[in-house]
Amino acid sequence: MRGKIPMINNKKAKYIALVTALTLTGCNDSSSKKVPEPVTPPGSGNHSKLERAFPLHTNVFGVSIRATKETNKDKVLHAANIMAQYLDNNEDGIPDNQDVVDKLVENGATLIMAPTESGLESAASDLTPSDSWQALFGNETILPGESDRFDATLEEVLHLITHVGYSQVYTEVFGEKINSSIANAMDIARGGRFEDVPENYPESAWYTYDDETCDYSCMVTEYTYWALTSILGAQKNRLNEIGHEWKLNTPTKVEQQDPAIFAILTNPAYALASKLPNGDYSAIEFIIEGEGVSQENGVDETNEILQSAIAGNPDYKIAFTNQAKVLMMNPDGTEITELADASPIAGYVSWSPDAQFVYFASAKGPEESAWEAFRVNVKTKELEKLSMFGQDVRSLGVSPDGNYLAISIMSGNSNIGDNNDNLTQFHTNLYIVDMSSAEIKWANNELLEITDMTELVASSPSEQFWYEELSWNPKLPADGVPVLAYTKTWRYDEDDVSYTHAYTIKADGSNNQLVQKNKDMPVWGFDGDRLTFLDLSYQDFKENTLKQLIVKGIPEEVSGPAISPDGNFIIFEVGDENRRSGMARVSEEENNQGVIIGNTNVYEPRWSPVPVYISK
Repeated sequence: MRGKIPMINNKKAKYIALVTALTLTGCNDSSSKKVPEPVTPPGSGNHSKLERAFPLHTNVFGVSIRATKETNKDKVLHAANIMAQYLDNNEDGIPDNQDVVDKLVENGATLIMAPTESGLESAASDLTPSDSWQALFGNETILPGESDRFDATLEEVLHLITHVGYSQVYTEVFGEKINSSIANAMDIARGGRFEDVPENYPESAWYTYDDETCDYSCMVTEYTYWALTSILGAQKNRLNEIGHEWKLNTPTKVEQQDPAIFAILTNPAYALASKLPNGDYSAIEFIIEGEGVSQENGVDETNEILQSAIAGNPDYKIAFTNQAKVLMMNPDGTEITELADASPIAGYVSWSPDAQFVYFASAKGPEESAWEAFRVNVKTKELEKLSMFGQDVRSLGVSPDGNYLAISIMSGNSNIGDNNDNLTQFHTNLYIVDMSSAEIKWANNELLEITDMTELVASSPSEQFWYEELSWNPKLPADGVPVLAYTKTWRYDEDDVSYTHAYTIKADGSNNQLVQKNKDMPVWGFDGDRLTFLDLSYQDFKENTLKQLIVKGIPEEVSGPAISPDGNFIIFEVGDENRRSGMARVSEEENNQGVIIGNTNVYEPRWSPVPVYISK
């Protein structure tokens, strides 16, 4: 969308300066392609700031694209190819409308890119605003085959071309002002001339954009985008998604219901695109120049892994603790939000199936408090204490149907005396409670007690078994009874060596089965067919075999993976003391690269089961 991101003022020369030695090229066949030559622009203080903030750069017929060093270069090249196809739709290497290109260059039109919105705002914070710039984020730039999400490159690049180019070359036709030809057509499409967003659009309107930050000029830009991309076929399968804003999602609908805009946008005199760009531009091989980057020791300066994880899992969040607070972040480590102060210590986070709550255990309270069960509302940050066991909660989680709460409870309180140094005197049992009865207690300001719960897995204290590390399978089986994974640990055998085995059991206590011996920390994947373990191995239930994930490039130990909702990535812990988080693809290949996510202490990171939308 045009207008939400601060734009940056810099009237640029025709080509971009060469910064340093690193050069990356596109993936297309280059045998017959021309390569644009960079030309150094006049120096300026603001331009120096621009180079530092957005050091990666290329140009399309002199129209600049600049990106932060963290931006995925394949996505920068993709944006360049989309821009080229808009400007040279017949792909002969010559702009279809040279006047428009000249105006874009004259006005310093520049597409600026960063992995995320927050990353762009941070990079541009010292630059002077101007609307000759258009923002595009890596997490909305969708490469071919990466995701079935709509590629926002088609929108943001076109905004730049029409707003900075067409509207100023053909002011009476494309001018983003009252009484231009395109504005008059828009007034009909909106059911009247509205300089501000109306409280309600007329029922006859088919263009009903309601963003109050978008003024009349911005409305024209958006209208042009909707109409042209619909004519080109980009919106044909998106009516359910976009119908609240734009109803003419096919070429036929535009031609029949909005003949004025159809006539303008298909007039060959203006040489607008007649074929939808797809990023496979054949005439010119674009080159990215700028600051050298590397991907070593868990540093992925191109941000390719994290951007791809975000693109494949849009609006999903990661819950975790730093051992004192319960926090939430985006998969790339941005927008870290404190959900609850759970000091002095907390852990064992899990999500409710609707992602309304994050559940966890904490010793929050008076000195020598046991670890009790808590939950925090993700949106309101309201913290609830859920139990008064007087004994340590070792793990907890709500079943995917929302009907059960399973809790592992130790037979003592580790915060009394030297108990924490002598845990072998204790054991744990696994309990379950119906959520409807638990919610009634909590609504009446009552806390769960052990007597409210039913033993699901238990043994005599003398056996010293610990049943903990709970994870519900997100997929319900045919009989509708949820399946819980857990571990059974025997603290010591005659050789003073403990062992841990992974099991599954149904919520009704049936089908208690060993999955794998000597496996710790089971976490279900969202497909319900994969159960990962602490050592990056996983049980593939479809093939009934144990497989091993591999992560390279991180010098510290990686452990405790959790598979992303789209099934393609794992988030995991990095290190032992002062742990951080990391991300990698789900892969058994020897060269599978991992990346460390920031420097925040992260323990047991867990994906939200559904997207989380937090109003800002």
